Amino acid sequence: MALKGLLLALSLSLYSCGGSGDDERTSAPSITILSPADSLNLSNNKVPVEILFSDNSGLVSTEITIGNTDLGNIVYHYSQRGLSGLNDNLQFEAAIPPTINAAGENYIIVQCFDEDGNETFVEQTFYFLNQDNSAPIINTIAHQGILTRDPQASMSIAYDLRDDQGLDSLYIYFMKSQNGNLLGDTLVAQGIKLNGEKNRQGIAYFTGSPSYPGGSSYKVLAKAFDLGGNSRQYISPAEYSIPN
Repeated sequence: MALKGLLLALSLSLYSCGGSGDDERTSAPSITILSPADSLNLSNNKVPVEILFSDNSGLVSTEITIGNTDLGNIVYHYSQRGLSGLNDNLQFEAAIPPTINAAGENYIIVQCFDEDGNETFVEQTFYFLNQDNSAPIINTIAHQGILTRDPQASMSIAYDLRDDQGLDSLYIYFMKSQNGNLLGDTLVAQGIKLNGEKNRQGIAYFTGSPSYPGGSSYKVLAKAFDLGGNSRQYISPAEYSIPN
């Protein structure tokens, strides 16, 4: 939209004004956008906004513009709000009209003005994920080797995961078992951050430890989570024994 282009043009003409030689009085305001940031779930058609402002002469006002880049820079929120003091904060939820699908790349533009007429302009990109009710897909959890009491030895779990909206994490547990049933005791566990990747293959290594009970049986339990909070778990059909 033309509004974003205008704001970008204004950002090129930022200036400071005040008494000649008084650098302290001519400092522009500071803006920190805490939210929105990174990736958000598009669940309630609202954008959580949290912004911190500071200035050495006195804050006056701010203008906030939020839009979607993938829809041709369409603006779906614009507001002007008053500020005061040397430090102020703003926290609210910006509603997205029901006619707009804001999934994809979005932006927030914040302008701030102080009592000396100085202006600061900040733009930040964030992403909305479509509402996701589908659990991650666990293609493979492969047990390679045997958990051992030897600290010089190791075994591994190979994994292959995917999720349309993005993977968040994978947790692998070695659980005590008996006659094929889990007993609820965890021998060792490992968590892996997946950082929003849609496909991930990897290998997790587990070093032996004399603290593992020799002769005990175990199964592998894996839990995969996506960015939408959905999860899927895998329990190894085979039961393994720790050598004495």
